[in-house]
Amino acid sequence: MEILRDQLNWKNLSLPLIFLIASLNPFTEEAEFHEQWLFMTTHYLLYIAGFLIGLKAIRGPIIFLLPGIALPVFWHVPLFFALAGAYLPWRVANDLTLFLAGISAGMTIYKLSNVIKILLFVLWMSADSVLSVVLIVGIPAYSDEAYSFSPFPVSQEPVTGLVMFGIMTAVFVYVVVNLVKSIFHI
Repeated sequence: MEILRDQLNWKNLSLPLIFLIASLNPFTEEAEFHEQWLFMTTHYLLYIAGFLIGLKAIRGPIIFLLPGIALPVFWHVPLFFALAGAYLPWRVANDLTLFLAGISAGMTIYKLSNVIKILLFVLWMSADSVLSVVLIVGIPAYSDEAYSFSPFPVSQEPVTGLVMFGIMTAVFVYVVVNLVKSIFHI
């Protein structure tokens, strides 16, 4: 693993730092025990913060892509999602591993071909779209109807699904705009 010390600067670290502060503060952490949409939003923020740090400032072996993919999948299995939503030790593990998963994925992305990058992006968007629809429709897998200890009632699922859809749309637009800029050298 190689840390690109010349890339550890305010320009590259400011957005990840903002995302970390927004996610890891007492107000957000307390609200996450009651608001499913916020809990899901911090998943994105933590992962993207780590991804940006890995992408800009760290280079690592391709094997690190595996936890970069597997950990977010793990935390979106309904049982583990509910455990992290309900209990502080699970929340700490959730937050830490999502951030580290982002770093793991970001530091390996430079080694992937454009086809693989696009494939992974499409798979991510597809999986999140399915989860978003599950939540919008109100299938209770991510609520207290499935797990009595879950702090999230099924009534919160549609809002969470819509927030996810909004975040995915923003990420999609950002990626497409940057792709067009790189193709046409804008």
